[in-house]
Amino acid sequence: MESIMFHDFGWIRIQNRRDLAKRSPVGGRAAEEFGKPMLFSIDEDMGERIIGWLMPDNPAATPRIIVHLDPEHHIAIDAFVYRPLLKEQGLHNSGVCGFVADESNCPGIGAAAHLEIRDGENNVLIYRRHTADNRIDSKFLRLETQLFRSSNLDEMLIGRFQMPYRSLELLPEETTRSIFAIPFSNSIFASGRIFWRVWEPLLRDRGFKVGMLLRDPFEEMSERLLILKWASLPEAAANANALMPALQRCAGHIRHVDLSDSVALEGLLLRATDELRTLLYNPLVYQLAAPNAFDPPPNPAPAAALDSLAELDAVGLRDDVDSFLGLVGAVLDLPEPLPFVALGPSKTVTGFADILREMSAARVLIEQDLEVYAEARRVLAPAPAASA
Repeated sequence: MESIMFHDFGWIRIQNRRDLAKRSPVGGRAAEEFGKPMLFSIDEDMGERIIGWLMPDNPAATPRIIVHLDPEHHIAIDAFVYRPLLKEQGLHNSGVCGFVADESNCPGIGAAAHLEIRDGENNVLIYRRHTADNRIDSKFLRLETQLFRSSNLDEMLIGRFQMPYRSLELLPEETTRSIFAIPFSNSIFASGRIFWRVWEPLLRDRGFKVGMLLRDPFEEMSERLLILKWASLPEAAANANALMPALQRCAGHIRHVDLSDSVALEGLLLRATDELRTLLYNPLVYQLAAPNAFDPPPNPAPAAALDSLAELDAVGLRDDVDSFLGLVGAVLDLPEPLPFVALGPSKTVTGFADILREMSAARVLIEQDLEVYAEARRVLAPAPAASA
């Protein structure tokens, strides 16, 4: 366990050098590109009656919930209960943000074993009943590092938790804060590409365990460039926006670049625009060590990132996902091992990554990530001892 928990890191000595990146806030997204902030909570679930509140971004709006009794049966309820504290604190104009869902306005609620309540505007989960025997009564955050998310990992875990959330990076900060601060459940799963240092104090205060799966930085750069090329296609607009709202702005700079032309590719990386650098420049180090979405990590940045890794409860390598899941199971004190999840590499991604390895312009962009990954790999997958 000691080797996995990063207690034996020998910190890398790195000379200070000019920051090569010009970073935009929140991974390159303007604040208005987020969904609308939303706060919520559930006071009680008494079977035939559920009481809670939902505060929308617009303080003049009356929020609406959608009660999903089963996959085919949904009921919309507008808030109608006055919550004086929300008005007194200036959070809502009228304070009418509360709701009561019972047999009178939601027939069948008492018998709905798999009931879900979601926000009527953006479909964020507000409450879910979970009565299965395999429920995990712990709080776990999987810090996503990939632009193309490891959905298979989430799918394997998400059904075991009462309150599951994915893609936190697409939610407003206040909504994410509401999720981490949920007071009515100890069974919470979340995943997202968010800044560790921004959220670490709240996560620790709320008792979350945190895990991260690390990937070869050249493979991640390869996949990001291939995604950008795909996002530059007109027919990819809607799907690209769902993956990351700012993706198409970056994709515009790669639309006319032939990625199979090594000269053109190296020129693109050497003269990367601010938007492209935001997506490609040491994303792992920034995610782990940047103090917020606007400022760079403290120097030496790789050492700061390794400090952050040492604080996480479960760290693994993408090419050894089974060991990572074993550690997650131990951290969550699960009685049975978690099932294996295949995260096989794409031949296209790995082949393109091999081309990038030979390009100095590519290496400069992820130099700090490479140092962190090499040290992590030394700890997590030490070379076998030489035979006598």
